[in-house]
Amino acid sequence: MLDSFGRKIDYVRISVTDRCDLRCKYCMPNVNPHFFKKDEILSLDKLKLISEALIELGIKKIRITGGEPLVRKDILQYFQYLSEKLKEKMIDELLLTTNGTQLKKYAKKLSQLGVKRINISLDSLIGEKFNFITNGGSLEKVIEGIEHAKECNLSIKINTVLLKNFNEDEIINIMKWCSKNSFTLSFIEVMPVGDTPSSRVSQYLPVTKAKEIIKKEFELQDCSLKSSGPSNYYFCKKLNLFVGFISPISEHFCLTCNRIRVTSNGIIYPCLGDNNSVDLNPFLKEGKNQELLSILKNVIYSKPEKHYFRIDEKSYIKKRFMNTTGG
Repeated sequence: MLDSFGRKIDYVRISVTDRCDLRCKYCMPNVNPHFFKKDEILSLDKLKLISEALIELGIKKIRITGGEPLVRKDILQYFQYLSEKLKEKMIDELLLTTNGTQLKKYAKKLSQLGVKRINISLDSLIGEKFNFITNGGSLEKVIEGIEHAKECNLSIKINTVLLKNFNEDEIINIMKWCSKNSFTLSFIEVMPVGDTPSSRVSQYLPVTKAKEIIKKEFELQDCSLKSSGPSNYYFCKKLNLFVGFISPISEHFCLTCNRIRVTSNGIIYPCLGDNNSVDLNPFLKEGKNQELLSILKNVIYSKPEKHYFRIDEKSYIKKRFMNTTGG
């Protein structure tokens, strides 16, 4: 499928839950977060219907996200279903974004089901700081899960959200740690999605600042590495490390965007930074397949040219949070 701007849309990020076992301060409200009611969450059968239709329309990469996707009780059943699509060569890749807390339990099975690459969100390698930014999370548990995933031959990319006056002093150490473990790394600007207690202006650290910090110690070389995501990669020869930068605020990457998103309650967003969306639930019923396909075609074709993220408070997407939309 092509959108109206000629971009090939072949990648979907499907959120299977808005629940998470962490409470990262930039991701969701840390006091009384609103979660969907259980009967609002897409059932396994509905997830399959949406996946089948998207695959029929040419989606080749499926990334499972949350919240934290691995806290969903029937998550392996969904991965098993998608694994069959992978074996039948109906999709090219089955991917996962996770916070790492459940990897010790699930990494081996995920590897067996054909997942080869996973993204892990990790914003600090200091236990006390990690506990603070996640509102109570255990860094030790996450590191244990990451090590197990590595043992299971999963290729790991670390995603670190840049947070002003919080982790800019860890940028070099995170790079060294990723290098030591043969992980790829991406630094991400905080996204103004959801009205959190902390102002986004106070959190925002542009990737240009991160590059300045890195270049004081290491040279970054242009490289040809590309992924299905928005990272702009460089190679750090001294560390033998590929490091990417995702800059939704300072430098849009919309021209090459090939993604759409489906939330865990069945809303499809053709753009993370745009509130235009369609509720798929009325079309997730027996005999509605052609209508579902028609709706999805229209959503994909109507994908906006670009998002309009700004870091000032007036531009917030106030009522939708990253745990709802999917990472």
